[in-house]
Amino acid sequence: MYFLFIRDFTIKAVADYGFVSDFNSFFVDRLMVSGLFIVIGATSTLSIVAIFIHDKCFGILRDFCVTTLSKVNIIYSYIIAAIIISTFLTLLIYFGVEIFFNIYYDSFSIKGIISACFLIVVSNIVSSHLIFLIALFLPNITSFSTFETLYGVVIGFFTGVYIPIGYYPNLIRNVFFFFPLTQTTSMLRQVNTNGITPQILVNYPKEIHSILYETFGIHLNFEGHVMLFHQQLLGIFFMILLMQILTYFLIQYIEW
Repeated sequence: MYFLFIRDFTIKAVADYGFVSDFNSFFVDRLMVSGLFIVIGATSTLSIVAIFIHDKCFGILRDFCVTTLSKVNIIYSYIIAAIIISTFLTLLIYFGVEIFFNIYYDSFSIKGIISACFLIVVSNIVSSHLIFLIALFLPNITSFSTFETLYGVVIGFFTGVYIPIGYYPNLIRNVFFFFPLTQTTSMLRQVNTNGITPQILVNYPKEIHSILYETFGIHLNFEGHVMLFHQQLLGIFFMILLMQILTYFLIQYIEW
């Protein structure tokens, strides 16, 4: 879909905003694969959650209770498995993409790779906790299948893969702002486009730089305030802590 429809549309969109350079294609490719990595991590987590739902519906979780493991340990074994598997798959694809960029665009940065890998791990931790929180409330496999289908579709919009974030109305952008994976996508895009945007913007006044950054989801704007990278990272860690606490208490009170 990206190469057939989205790529040319986004490259044209960058030029339509007045930013014309030899780096436009490179910029758009980096922009889109950043969102793709977040989507891959989020959707691969669903396969592990599906196993959890199956085990819950068929009473396998009750069998685990015969052991000395607590309910918290049992649930977190699923969460940790989801984090490990989704991170492994995402990093595998990430390194394949980096090889492509190194060959096709002659682009290589150790610092950028380390930062991107870190953000991919953080994003998959967020995804796993978020989906498991929802899964705890789903009563059966049919409900999860419906959720899985809807989530797989909307996650592409929340991360700006299908349509650039700046194309949405302010109300929708404000909603997206509070979705944690929108934040991790923004941070990953900052890392992956850090060496490209200065090349595109070198001949343009600083007053219009925000158009490129905010329209294409590199920086997120909420009520006129642009979140800095360290603020986003702090917010994500706070969100992980909050989800940890919610998960712990929900496990205590939800019946299997």
